Amino acid sequence: MRSLQSLNLQPVLSTESMRNLDAASKEFLAKKTTSEPSEKDVIQNGYTLMQEAGLALFKFVQSKIVEDPISHCTKSVAIFIGGGNNGGDGLVLAKHLLQAGIHCTVFSLAPESKFKNEAKLALDDFQQAGGALTDFKTITEKAKQAPLFLHEDFQLIVDCMLGNGAKGELRPEFAEIVRIINESETPVIAADAPTGYDSATHVRNNICIQANETMLFGFPRLDAYVKESCSAFGKAVVAQLNYPSEVIQQFDEKNYLVTEDYISQLLPKRNEWGDKRNQGTAFIIAGSKDMPGAAALCTEAALRSGAGLVTLATTEAITPIIQAKLSEPVFCSLDDFGKDTMHRGTLRQENISTLLDRVKHASAIAIGPGLSTNLVTVRAILELLPQLKAPTVIDADALNAIAMLDDAEPRCGMVFHDEKATVQAVTEYLRNLQQPAILTPHVREFARLFGALPNSSFAIPSRLREIATSTNKVILLKGAPTYIAAPDGNVYIIPVANSGMAKGGSGDVLSGIIVALLAQGLATPEAAVLGALLHQKAGHITREELGAFSMLPSDVIKNLHKAFVQNNE
Repeated sequence: MRSLQSLNLQPVLSTESMRNLDAASKEFLAKKTTSEPSEKDVIQNGYTLMQEAGLALFKFVQSKIVEDPISHCTKSVAIFIGGGNNGGDGLVLAKHLLQAGIHCTVFSLAPESKFKNEAKLALDDFQQAGGALTDFKTITEKAKQAPLFLHEDFQLIVDCMLGNGAKGELRPEFAEIVRIINESETPVIAADAPTGYDSATHVRNNICIQANETMLFGFPRLDAYVKESCSAFGKAVVAQLNYPSEVIQQFDEKNYLVTEDYISQLLPKRNEWGDKRNQGTAFIIAGSKDMPGAAALCTEAALRSGAGLVTLATTEAITPIIQAKLSEPVFCSLDDFGKDTMHRGTLRQENISTLLDRVKHASAIAIGPGLSTNLVTVRAILELLPQLKAPTVIDADALNAIAMLDDAEPRCGMVFHDEKATVQAVTEYLRNLQQPAILTPHVREFARLFGALPNSSFAIPSRLREIATSTNKVILLKGAPTYIAAPDGNVYIIPVANSGMAKGGSGDVLSGIIVALLAQGLATPEAAVLGALLHQKAGHITREELGAFSMLPSDVIKNLHKAFVQNNE
């Protein structure tokens, strides 16, 4: 088990930071060789980074090339370049393909005279290797005669026209080439960014390359993972380059990409000699008469995620229902006080003393799934939360209760009339909670607590960072991608998009996983990140088995063991 800080996580950089990093790195490397570097020295160091990028792109392209089983030869690779550094990356790629005996055609949208600095060095090396540029007009002429000729002559297209340097609408010649490529039905790999995507303003133009995959050079960028642009990028692959660590630190924006590759490093170590309590004791407060399933899903997920002892505290009206489904948990059956039929089957303030007595030995707590927004329950939650001591997952109706702090009436799903006052009250309440806690809202729950999210996905990390630091709590925003903001200001981004998990009950499963990890000793940021990764991985496995339409949250629980075992055998 390692902390997030000890992992070699890739910072997610903005386009501006990436450009500044490039410039600063070239200057830094040049100054390492001479105290007063010339412009030529800076360009040469830039070309060294370009060669690294082009080599990484070559290895990636090479892995995609398939030999025809009949002719035992491969179709050519089409590389489209502009006259800038993105075109230079494409020329380095082309040189390596030629040297490897792989036929490629380089279609240039710029005359040789337009290539300057690093791109000119790349052109010179490409030509010395025997390569020659083909004018892009050849494409447009052939497309008029046979629209699908690209598909027939080439097995792969590499887009190195503009990269992340594109701004505004495409010029006519670029727009025409993009149209021809998109209509060719040939797989496309984009270098750094698809042509037609404006990385500065994060706008996907109407005419834009639809890449199957995009190789990002140096560091990941949020553009490749958010709804506004991910469809143009396709699957993102990051090629790490040898930027000086001293320079990287200057542009680290405290946003980090976390993928399933890190699961094994974050998993808690099992105590082979310990009893059930040594493996962690999780206490779950969940369920009501109309939502017993939420309690069952959360509890079963916790049981499947390593906790040695799981206790479910729920009302006596639904205890028998859940006992019929689950054999393993301990139950804390809460008195319904049956004379009050209006509030029967819901948590109430009279249950608090029982809960506090039973929760004393818990190593972690989850509260909220399926509790309801009955005003009696809301008051009980608000009174109970400040009295809890163990690390706590605050989910679902516990979040809704906090959002109703100042409401006189229980109005489920409504935001306060004075949003600013609401946010202040919510922030103060959360900051005053003494126990470490993880809040797990979806977008609507977040809006009830803190106001609507920014319209642009690119502003979300800074907004979550502000809330996490002001409340001193971990904020896990569910969605695609998933964001996790820690009180230290770090934001972790998990690139996930699985519509099969967009179903009622998925959040209950996630809370169960996280509370089990907390119970086993993980700190709140690590438990949140690892829980989301395991949930995502089990979801992907389930989708492969059942498909997005038919998979259920309960199916995800059944596959949790695969998410754990495959990374910790």
